[in-house]
Amino acid sequence: MSTEEKEFHEEDAVRLMERYRQTHDVELRNQLVMHYSYIAKACAVQLRGVYQNYAQLEDIVNHGIITLIDCVERFDPQKGKRFESYAYMRVRGAVISLVRQQDWIPRRVRMTAKKIQEAHDTLCNALMREPTKQELCEELEMQPEALDKAFMEISSATMLSFEGLIQNVNQMGDLLEDFSDENSKVDNNIYQQELRQKLAEAIDQLSERERLVVTLFYYERLKIADIAEILGVSIQRVSQLSSRAVMKLRRTLEAYMKG
Repeated sequence: MSTEEKEFHEEDAVRLMERYRQTHDVELRNQLVMHYSYIAKACAVQLRGVYQNYAQLEDIVNHGIITLIDCVERFDPQKGKRFESYAYMRVRGAVISLVRQQDWIPRRVRMTAKKIQEAHDTLCNALMREPTKQELCEELEMQPEALDKAFMEISSATMLSFEGLIQNVNQMGDLLEDFSDENSKVDNNIYQQELRQKLAEAIDQLSERERLVVTLFYYERLKIADIAEILGVSIQRVSQLSSRAVMKLRRTLEAYMKG
């Protein structure tokens, strides 16, 4: 990176944003969008597990750029947020919303996920432990290959579902912050802390491998294929672990949010 580029990154972007707010010059807006385009690319890469079966990376990046343009036009520094943080949450939310609005998850996949979850819960209650793959196949009257395929499809759906839930929580926190007085903001901070604590407790209750998959996917942002290589298991097994973990986490968060 050249010295000129570094100086622009660290010093000129804020001034350029202020000039745009005063002039609404399209050329200045385009410079800002190009400068912050890495945000759209980063979100597209990080969320690849959500849309990889349904859309191309380039399409998601383009959608992110469109959202980024709107971010530049709407950004209000008076609210005390850094543009990067504001734009990241907006672009990430736009990608998730796009996938959900397009209804890329077939009804068949949703029904299969519900059927597998019910069978899993039934076996857990009966056996007082996690069922094996063979036991789950027998309960569902499915062949192992069919179950593997189902878990692959469900994996993308559950990732999207969990990402959407987290996004809704974050957006709700932003709304509370924007329209609350100082005392209410303190309450909102407590709520966010409690939610993080509930999520941490739910993660602690996962099996060791489920926790590892969640960590590698959601925190390290690795692809399922990379996680499979690290764990020395099949991609189908990683999808199974991911789906099972996310279903458990989602149930915990939904129960907390509903009181």
